[in-house]
Amino acid sequence: MNFEKIASIAQRYQENTTAPLGFVFKDLKTGKLIAHRGEEAFPTASAYKLYILAELFRKVYAGECSLDDRIPMTEEVKSPGSGVLQCLGAGLNPTLRDYATLMMIISDNTATDVLFNFLGRDNIKKNVIDALGLEKTKCDWGCRDLLDRYYSMNGRSFAEIWAENGNKRPSYRNVKWYKCITEENNQTAPIEAMKMLELVYRGEWVSPEASEGMLGIMKECQTNTRIPRYLPIGVSVAHKTGTLDKLNVDIGIVYTAVGDYILCLFYNGNLANEADYDANAGDDYLADLSKEIYGAYMEE
Repeated sequence: MNFEKIASIAQRYQENTTAPLGFVFKDLKTGKLIAHRGEEAFPTASAYKLYILAELFRKVYAGECSLDDRIPMTEEVKSPGSGVLQCLGAGLNPTLRDYATLMMIISDNTATDVLFNFLGRDNIKKNVIDALGLEKTKCDWGCRDLLDRYYSMNGRSFAEIWAENGNKRPSYRNVKWYKCITEENNQTAPIEAMKMLELVYRGEWVSPEASEGMLGIMKECQTNTRIPRYLPIGVSVAHKTGTLDKLNVDIGIVYTAVGDYILCLFYNGNLANEADYDANAGDDYLADLSKEIYGAYMEE
């Protein structure tokens, strides 16, 4: 591992964008850590679903429910945005495992809201966020409420919002939620996301079995345009992405032949200058950054 090169790469990517870039790298063999804006709060977008998964597995392994328990899906719980459940008929009766899998591997927002309502915001805060001392982390809303705030939907669909704007995507640049200055939000700090991931990696979140169950789901993630995008075939990544207006997030664990590492990336293009905002380059930016980090890590 070329630690100095990894630090240099991270610094270069910081300097080459006006978007706030949260970066944490931790080698899980040596404990070596590199962090830029690591303690700073960033919006999570769907990456907050990791904390929902953590509370679900805590509840299951505390004997309070089973992953095989079923919750009927209602029309009222359907959320816009990512996922497939919103397109299916109400009355489906998936298991908690089904909802968790859909939430993590395709970022299904309706599955997320079912679990968020089932677990309860206060329990996620008490049993995960507060229990781990995550001072910058907030998980205050389900997906439907999150999207309503971040996109000022006010009961409208995305199609209606676009139509009202001349069939063009509206600009949400510098909206207050992206600044993480509000009392309520869905946000975290890169170093706090790393802490959660490391506990799961080491089998220390609830139990080795619970942690392994979480990792098994996360390794099946299908939203792979960031950390895993340019990595060699066969490199496993347990991760969760998040996307909102010009915000791109990916937090995960990369498993390699020489060792494993955590990489937490937050590209807040919403707060970039106008040119970087319009370029909407965060997806590619994080994929390129991940590729270079992997190359430096694999150097002898």
